[in-house]
Amino acid sequence: MVTKRELTRETEFLTTLQTILETYEEIAATRMARIRSSVLGSRDFLLEINAIFQQVKISYKTQIELLMRTKKIKDPSKLTFIKRNGKTLYLLISANTGLYGEVIRKTYDVFIENLKKEPGDVAILGRLGLEFFKEDKISFPLTYFEFPDNRMDNDVVRKIVEHLIQYEKVLVFYEQFNNVINQSPIVTNISGDPLPWEKGGPQARYFFEPSLEKIMEFFEKEIFASIFVQTIFESELAKFAARMVSLDAATENAKTRLKQAILAKNRIKHQEKNKRQAEKFASIQLWK
Repeated sequence: MVTKRELTRETEFLTTLQTILETYEEIAATRMARIRSSVLGSRDFLLEINAIFQQVKISYKTQIELLMRTKKIKDPSKLTFIKRNGKTLYLLISANTGLYGEVIRKTYDVFIENLKKEPGDVAILGRLGLEFFKEDKISFPLTYFEFPDNRMDNDVVRKIVEHLIQYEKVLVFYEQFNNVINQSPIVTNISGDPLPWEKGGPQARYFFEPSLEKIMEFFEKEIFASIFVQTIFESELAKFAARMVSLDAATENAKTRLKQAILAKNRIKHQEKNKRQAEKFASIQLWK
């Protein structure tokens, strides 16, 4: 049977836990509100930029033969400003800590499912994703980047972009914010090649000014980096929303347990009071 002392300790613990959970929930809500407007505002813009990036690459391919004839180049790779390795990279944006609910694991599961279908190199941001990957004991080439959950480290971003940009195709798996209570895994191709379900659309024709080479250089470096940074912010927004929902559920659970502990404690108090009254009444009877 649970004692009064044990219930007192549990009540004190649950009261402290509730305060901590509410504090963390408020922090998560503040961070989510801070980046929500900027992320949602730039999402559509960068999606359009990514679409143009894909169209330009398609148009670029249609111009290769003409450029080769004009410049008398036999090796098409020399028309690219960035040396590609011809490989596919699967990048998982994970987290370093918990309290995000199930969304981190769901994103990892989508990541692994796609990786097994079409193997490639692997890059992971966040210790949780690395732990999941090691637990699965999958032998794919892996590059791990230590990246903070709640701020943008420009030096680390620069190193990551330098690593990513050498790949022919870069698929990024992360969490997308749909609304405050709904976040879902998503995959984005940031290398400028359309995903399989995006193929078959009309090819755009472009006039390049000042030149095709200059436009491609800009797309392949600056816009690539911008799209990658956007995915980082998208992931942060979704994770803060998921953490807020998870902490809210934990807070409600702590409140329920606290009420139960207080009721049990009060029940013991009443039992003790009744016992004392019974003992007092019995002693009175003995004196008569």
